[in-house]
Amino acid sequence: MPIRLRPALPLVISALLCACGASSNSSTTPYTLGGTVSGLSRDGLVLANGSDTLAIASGATSFSFGSTTGNYEVTVATQPEGQTCSVSNGSGSGGSEVSNVVVSCRAYMAYVANSGGYSLAQFSQGTDGGLSPLSGATVGTSYQPFAIALRSDGKYAYASYMNSAAVTAYSVSSAGALTALGTVATDSAGYGLAVSPNGKYVYAANYGSASVSQFTVGSTGKLSAMATPSVAAGTNPYALAVSPDGNYLYVANQGSNTISQYSIGSGGALTALATASVSTTAVGTSPIAIAIDPDSKYVYVTLADSNKIAQFAIGSTGALSAMSPASIATGSSPRSITVSPNGKYAYVANFSGNTISQYSIASGKLTAMTVPTIASGTNPLSVTISPDGSYVYATNYTDATVSQYLVGSGGALTKLSTATVTTSGVQPGVIAVR
Repeated sequence: MPIRLRPALPLVISALLCACGASSNSSTTPYTLGGTVSGLSRDGLVLANGSDTLAIASGATSFSFGSTTGNYEVTVATQPEGQTCSVSNGSGSGGSEVSNVVVSCRAYMAYVANSGGYSLAQFSQGTDGGLSPLSGATVGTSYQPFAIALRSDGKYAYASYMNSAAVTAYSVSSAGALTALGTVATDSAGYGLAVSPNGKYVYAANYGSASVSQFTVGSTGKLSAMATPSVAAGTNPYALAVSPDGNYLYVANQGSNTISQYSIGSGGALTALATASVSTTAVGTSPIAIAIDPDSKYVYVTLADSNKIAQFAIGSTGALSAMSPASIATGSSPRSITVSPNGKYAYVANFSGNTISQYSIASGKLTAMTVPTIASGTNPLSVTISPDGSYVYATNYTDATVSQYLVGSGGALTKLSTATVTTSGVQPGVIAVR
């Protein structure tokens, strides 16, 4: 019997060795990780795989992280100036050579929610910063879109509606065209919309139900309600913003004159801070827009009925405290605010004043520039700045146009040679550039 068993023993050992080898191959065996790059015409692109980073030069058509082990997830750590790049086929288990990761880059695109026209306007940005309508100038919607927000990699966009309890997800083609992916329900119609910096979560302010809806973003860009689909906010939440570090979310509650404050968990879920909200009544009323500096240290809130901006510092727990001074004057009926990517400048759309206020920022405090305002179209409603900080755009609600500005070396704005472009719609709301 022992003699007959001996031939089988090496086979068993061999089988065990093969099993161990297969397990090791997927987790510890080195492999080459790389892929292709298309459309990159600017320097500054940095890719990441975990803690490893790789700078990609302008004009590159391929990249390689060299030898790596374990699972991989290639992401864009830093976007090139003037372009937006996204990654496809970016994650997997590795174990053998990976060469099918795709990095696609394009020029900036701009999108405008035409609230009165039931459409989303689509633009490409030229080398001089001017916007040009795409061949399909607009995409029709079933409801009145007010807000539109883009993921940081530019692959997906999201729109909310002022007359429907819904948010629609869109894919963005390499040419910038939007294609609807699906719609999810919110608690009520609303105005504010925000995407987390990592692109994994979307939040919507429910104006009629005093709440914030929270969604996860799937691998195809579609939205799914979280296990707790919404959290309580103040009365008439109008606008909201996620801190650039991804740790906190703040909501401007127009009806209750408060700012709700939340921490963001590892799965994107919101939890109200120990002090759930701070009041703005000491300095003004009708908080209607909110912006956060790129270092996640300061929060700015427009007070539409008081012609002011409230200034807050973000504490170590995320709680807001009023700065000194607690507010600064704006033009008439400030409706929107944006902060430059370098944190040095801020711009405010003054709806009744037909102007854009411009400020410099030092130690988080706003100071009006020597020329405090520049003319816009009629009733500017939304203002934003390009991701590279070079251009500012403002929608003009009554004119149905977008005003276009160059940002000077000191932050002051000058109109582009083509001062405005039409939105090909009616009553434009929010504008987003990515």
